[in-house]
Amino acid sequence: MKKSIKRLPKGHRVKAAIRLPGSKSITHRALLIASLAQGESIITNALAAEDTLLTAEALRRLGTTIAWGETALLVRPPARRWTQPDGPLFLGNSGTSMRLLLSLAAAGQGRFIFDGSPRLRQRPVGPVLDALAALGAACRCLKEPGYPPIEIVSRGLNGGDVLVDARQSSQFLSSLLIASPCAKGEVRISWPEQVASLPYVTLTIEMMAQAGIQFTRPAGNQIAIPAPQPYLAASCTVEGDCSSASYFWAAAALTGGDITTSPLSPESRQGDLRLLEVLEEMGCGICWGEEGVTVRGPDRLRPVDLDMNAMPDMVPTVAVLAAFARGRSRIRNVAHLRVKESDRLHALATELGRFAVPVTEQPDGLVIEGGAARPPEGAIEVYNDHRIAMAFALMGLCLEGVAIDGAEAVAKSFPTFWELFEQLEQGSGGGAWGQSPA
Repeated sequence: MKKSIKRLPKGHRVKAAIRLPGSKSITHRALLIASLAQGESIITNALAAEDTLLTAEALRRLGTTIAWGETALLVRPPARRWTQPDGPLFLGNSGTSMRLLLSLAAAGQGRFIFDGSPRLRQRPVGPVLDALAALGAACRCLKEPGYPPIEIVSRGLNGGDVLVDARQSSQFLSSLLIASPCAKGEVRISWPEQVASLPYVTLTIEMMAQAGIQFTRPAGNQIAIPAPQPYLAASCTVEGDCSSASYFWAAAALTGGDITTSPLSPESRQGDLRLLEVLEEMGCGICWGEEGVTVRGPDRLRPVDLDMNAMPDMVPTVAVLAAFARGRSRIRNVAHLRVKESDRLHALATELGRFAVPVTEQPDGLVIEGGAARPPEGAIEVYNDHRIAMAFALMGLCLEGVAIDGAEAVAKSFPTFWELFEQLEQGSGGGAWGQSPA
């Protein structure tokens, strides 16, 4: 699907209020924790997008009952972990689903095969498999070592000490953490000091604690989880998705506008909330209210020099903003973006080049000379990557002739994105999903 973006009138400052979908990261984790709990759980405002639906379907095939309602879903764990699937669990291009579900399956008994799209077969899972093998699961890569498709044969996880290399993805670590309370004895997990997207490990640990899991922290890079211990069934509400909010924050930044996003709290543990600090550095005003946050764009964006290891999914958003910030911006320490849904560093450098933005692609980042972007030569290719599609839509608010080829990729995390974005293009909204505040 090709989506043409309507440029805003010169000098137009967007003003809108956006009701966000539920957090993808929290929804994934809530589904897994509820499937491991004792009794039924209710999850309100869960995200129903391609990735989370893949996780839910895999859990259903493993025996979990999942009933989606209008505003909430019910999760009932199976009597036995797990039902033997009658074929591979296909996970599309959802790296989160693949990595988190590997450990969950190994915490039960049976033989499980995990597979996905051609791109998912290029995304690494080796550190998870090494840790699971150390805890007694038999793991086998059916094609390339360290990559899907994967076969796991398990009789449950043993206790013991494991080292998880999470430099490429914090999901390797979160996967082991979520499954560890189901082991036959205490699990002590340690990791090298550098962890990609470290705030999402904190998010995982806090969600486990809210579900009744006890643990200790012998060191900053080590956690000890007594096992077995049960997850408690509970009701929870998923807060708004900060990653989804980022595109609307950036729209305010680009237009000098005023956009409010909710439901969000300054206490959120989502790592991408830290983008607000970057926007302040670029000149934006940030104001928290009772239900969410308002971003007000500046008259002129300032360039930045950033280590974005803790929030790599925000690199496409920042790269687009940097294209309009007069001066040189640097984005560093995000080499792991090359194993996301696309090689995001190469994709960003290539597509920014269509706008005549000078970009230097480095092994772990980008150097962007901003302030002179021009209408693009040809449609924007998104490499089947939702974040590339949503980030480059922002370019169309300021420049003529922007068309997104492969616009349907947004369904991976934000199915209603284009509906809301069109309200920005029109300069007005409708109802809770984009109404301009009074």
